[in-house]
Amino acid sequence: MRSRSLLLLTLLSVVPVVHANDFPTRARVEFVLACMRDSKASPQESMYKCSCAIDAIADKVRYNDWVDLSTISNGITIAGERGGVMRDLKDGRKLIASYKDLQASAKKQCFLNE
Repeated sequence: MRSRSLLLLTLLSVVPVVHANDFPTRARVEFVLACMRDSKASPQESMYKCSCAIDAIADKVRYNDWVDLSTISNGITIAGERGGVMRDLKDGRKLIASYKDLQASAKKQCFLNE
């Protein structure tokens, strides 16, 4: 029994733990503030809805993946060669579509379109 416990502890310490909902507080606050700026609802209502949206996004995607998706989505709007790097990415359009789908799903779930 004792050897099984030691084996289990060893395995748990070696296997990387996947952290769902790993968005840092600062990123959440920045998202909520930007969302509130764009919202037509009252400040209190938009704060609740926007914080709901970032929570819904964080439940579906890891923070590093979200940063990559938003970088690509925002980067394609850059004119010239620098934006061309983002536009020429393999599967770039699929990544942008998944970014927009995540946002749309979160907005719908949190009633941000109302």
